[in-house]
Amino acid sequence: MNISVVLVCDRCRMATLHLFADRRVQRRDLGEISFVDLIYGCEVCGTARPWGNEPQTETVHGHRLTEAPLTHAIDMHGMRREICAACRGAGFGCSECDESGESWVFDDPDPCGAACPITGLALPVAE
Repeated sequence: MNISVVLVCDRCRMATLHLFADRRVQRRDLGEISFVDLIYGCEVCGTARPWGNEPQTETVHGHRLTEAPLTHAIDMHGMRREICAACRGAGFGCSECDESGESWVFDDPDPCGAACPITGLALPVAE
């Protein structure tokens, strides 16, 4: 990933410096690997645009899930983010959500087999 790139701005209609601004999750179909778009903003006018993407990775209770394991956890176990119950989304000084205000929950926290990527994780259940 580049911090800055020279791209043709959709609004300015000229090549300008664009600075990295955000990552946005792409929509995906069931079973597809999740990717994030890299969003850059024009230094002249501020218009944002995607340029490039990368596989989505997430840290779930200290374990890093990438590509196929992440897709499996989302599709098969209903993994998703919810507002942290401990801090009610404030995130300030909260060890439950690492100060993000959101925590991972699972509809089905039980591993589906010996090779399941969520085996060994202490997982909260959705209420």
